[in-house]
Amino acid sequence: MTTRQRIAVLGEALVDVVQTGTGASRACPGGSGLNTALALARLDAPVAFCGALSRDDEGARLAKHLAAEGVDLSCALQSDLPCPRVIATPGADGSPHYDLRLSRSALEAQPGAWRLPDDLIHLHATSFASTTGVQGEAALAAMIQARAVASTSFDPNVRRAVLPSINETRALIAARIAQADIVKVSAEDFVELGDASGALLGEWRALGPRLIVVTRGGAGALALFAGGEIEAAAPSVTVRDTIGAGDTFMAALLAEMLRDGALGPATGGFAAAPVARWLAFATRAAALCCTRDGCDPPRRAELEARHDGPNSVAPLA
Repeated sequence: MTTRQRIAVLGEALVDVVQTGTGASRACPGGSGLNTALALARLDAPVAFCGALSRDDEGARLAKHLAAEGVDLSCALQSDLPCPRVIATPGADGSPHYDLRLSRSALEAQPGAWRLPDDLIHLHATSFASTTGVQGEAALAAMIQARAVASTSFDPNVRRAVLPSINETRALIAARIAQADIVKVSAEDFVELGDASGALLGEWRALGPRLIVVTRGGAGALALFAGGEIEAAAPSVTVRDTIGAGDTFMAALLAEMLRDGALGPATGGFAAAPVARWLAFATRAAALCCTRDGCDPPRRAELEARHDGPNSVAPLA
């Protein structure tokens, strides 16, 4: 019998062309799916990237980058369409502005159904490639299918420029949250969905996820689960940019849950103590990513070496 222990990631893999304040630019591997898979591998979690990869030179470099970090690509969809590109320009606060150039790219490849590894223990779907279009439809179908043998998670990572109307996008996101055990959403996502007050959170909790985590940048993160609510302060760091910080947070959360045996088919709720530990680890990982250019997730050894004590983590009344 196969032991189910691998995390599979669905989402986009693309080239981030990062602009600097001096007018120069550099091309980096990017995309929420690629970033999350990369961060999971660096945190010693067995991971497979199951999204689309172009066969062109840029796509080949992305594949080589992932494979060199130990990411399994045996289930990835190989496409003859060009590799997608995004122009990322960091703002004054470190938050990037994105110019997405995705049409007629591998993100339009039609998977039919996504292939998933035989040793699957958890499926993570992320961003617009898992939300809209033929790849988004296939991601939803994969989440539904996976729940019989694995746990599931979803990160909307909202990018309004490549999504339909707000009402349709909200419906697409809700359909995926209804199939997710774990949901990660950022404060920026609520703003992009026209919900700066966070009222959508109550609607999403009613859909049944066992854990919802809201990331709030420098204000830290909030976890909501059946046992209550817990928040973690963000470590104080000098921010270079925030590219990939949310993906790194998600990966670190899943990696710690895997180490604790908390992933796999749903067996009940989560206790406060492990949730606090997962949240603290994820906030440290995301903070360290923010001190670097582009998405350069930390390795487990770096996090353990830099950890001088617990984050400020407390239950909320």
